[in-house]
Amino acid sequence: MAEYYFDIETYSSGDRPDPEHDKVITIQFQKIDLRTGRHIGDLTILKEWELSEKEIITELFNRFFKEGSSIWEFVPVGFNLNFEWEFLISKFGEHLGKKFTSRELHYRIPHVDLKPIVVLLNNGSFVGAKLDKFTGKANDGSVIKELYESKKFDEIEKYIKVENEAFLEFLQRIKLNISKLVE
Repeated sequence: MAEYYFDIETYSSGDRPDPEHDKVITIQFQKIDLRTGRHIGDLTILKEWELSEKEIITELFNRFFKEGSSIWEFVPVGFNLNFEWEFLISKFGEHLGKKFTSRELHYRIPHVDLKPIVVLLNNGSFVGAKLDKFTGKANDGSVIKELYESKKFDEIEKYIKVENEAFLEFLQRIKLNISKLVE
């Protein structure tokens, strides 16, 4: 199975993300070589403001799920993938009538999540364990809400591209140093 960088951006009208009421506004993915952490394909960004939430969810599902199955045809590689899973479970049900459980996405689908590594690098603390703290990324996803409300979609795309580059650079640093743990 191919490995893909995988992420989503969401819009919440409230203070906290809520998969039942909030929108998925982008889904982004890029084929990568997990052995090196380098991309081997272009970054694809499915955008709700160009299509609709239902259309980007449908496109993701049709592109990466086996017909009649609840199994991805790729290995998602990302940061805090539990966030993505909860939104996808909700949106697959809402838009496609497909019922998934967190167990199906968390345990049956191979994936690589860098969040636990960042927690360890953050002295074991979940508070502040964000990608921007350990990369050259300027800020976290909290800027998306304001950009979306202001219809600054080009700025959202720019944020996504910077985040993608920061993630891949971080993955490459991990790959270069992980062999030291085996010695």
